[in-house]
Amino acid sequence: MHITLICPPWYYMDRTPIISNNLGLGYIAAYLSQHGHVVEIIDSLAEGNQNAVGVSTKYQRVYRIGLGYDEIVSRIKPDTDMIAITAPFINHAQIIRELSVKVKARYPNIPLVVGGAYPSTLPEHILSPVLSPYIDYVVIGEGEIPMLELASGVEPEKIDGLYYQGRKGRKKITRARFIEDLDSIPFPARQLLPVEKYLHTDTLGRRSRKRSLEILTSRGCPFKCSFCATHPVFGYKWRARSAENIILEIKQLIAAYGVQHINFIDDNISLDSVRMDSLLDQLIKEDFGITWSAVSGLRISTLNEGILEKIKASGGIRINLAIESGDSKILDAMNKGLDIGKIKEIVGICGKLGLNPRGYLMVGYPGETRESFLKSMRFCEELKAAGMKTFILSIAQPYPKTPLWEMCREHKYLVRDDLENVLFFSEYPQPNIITPEFDQREICFRFKYAQRRLNPIEYWGEKILPRAWAKRLIPKELKDVL
Repeated sequence: MHITLICPPWYYMDRTPIISNNLGLGYIAAYLSQHGHVVEIIDSLAEGNQNAVGVSTKYQRVYRIGLGYDEIVSRIKPDTDMIAITAPFINHAQIIRELSVKVKARYPNIPLVVGGAYPSTLPEHILSPVLSPYIDYVVIGEGEIPMLELASGVEPEKIDGLYYQGRKGRKKITRARFIEDLDSIPFPARQLLPVEKYLHTDTLGRRSRKRSLEILTSRGCPFKCSFCATHPVFGYKWRARSAENIILEIKQLIAAYGVQHINFIDDNISLDSVRMDSLLDQLIKEDFGITWSAVSGLRISTLNEGILEKIKASGGIRINLAIESGDSKILDAMNKGLDIGKIKEIVGICGKLGLNPRGYLMVGYPGETRESFLKSMRFCEELKAAGMKTFILSIAQPYPKTPLWEMCREHKYLVRDDLENVLFFSEYPQPNIITPEFDQREICFRFKYAQRRLNPIEYWGEKILPRAWAKRLIPKELKDVL
């Protein structure tokens, strides 16, 4: 079968896109190719990253970046037997609707499949009456096995991980499919992707001097942080590739693309300390002369001085730590299972080793009072003194189907609860959570205050933030506590 996989355009607040390496499509393409199917990939985001179209959504005006819909459709070859579109975010709903209409107008008899985080989280939403005439199948969870079975002629009703519209009403099969042995699947089919578009862009969309690519070494997460939306796609069971398998992929990337830096994008790369030790030992032994980063955040409870020393020796130059809050009560509310003392210990070791970690920090979580916010700020300043380089700040965002979303709906904390539009860029200046402890204005102030206090160089573009300037920016009613 001839299959075309499509990465659609993405929405952004500005014209500077973050270019995804599209490992999901790369894995599916490699898996299908391994079983004899012919696959092509259209990465409209990377190939059309200079094409920004202003779009009015329900609440905001944003940019749709990527190839135009007509150009995407024109690149689908007439002999294609199946078309599949990835929808990595729920705010892709409008894009999926518009692109699906265009695809079906040109190829009405070719099956159209949609997979990714959006359909995995809200399959019933994507097969609503508005979309169901255009989308034939929805894949939930990991896509390799359902896509292969569908392409190989297995009857849809026998495929777990597939939703579709049957003749007598909607047929739902809700059990997602997860691959247990990750070493058994081939490396992503990067030869089908526009790799040159990825090589000099880091995971934050910035220009990178080093030739960099992403690697995923594990899937799934056993933890239950209340704000996390990863489980509908990858599940709760953590599955990992062997260190030997990862080293083989790194060798391939160096040989094929001259890679100088690896971005590990796992949610939990260090979860198994034995595997992490083995990976670091082999990186040190191979001495590739490359650097690497763990951009999605290392779980602090899995780290110790021995592992951090090996991270440094193996070329680790940028590690992000998932801290989220400096108040233990808020961490408990998030179900983080994280000890404040352990955070300070690990950051101190990182500082001693010169690892310059970055910390993920969230403000505006339900239950956060002004006092707990200030407590978190003071703790984060202690972390900076101990070695934390900077903080990556965000405002708590309730993603659909997460415990945080359900709790906010129950307590009527949501500013907007219409699923399709709620996940546009509502973190700032339009937070989507208000509680008895804060409103939108208060959270916007806390976010900006945290930026100024913790990241003054980035915020002001200079090293020193004069105290008098800071005082002028604080609302009068808050000066007594700040």
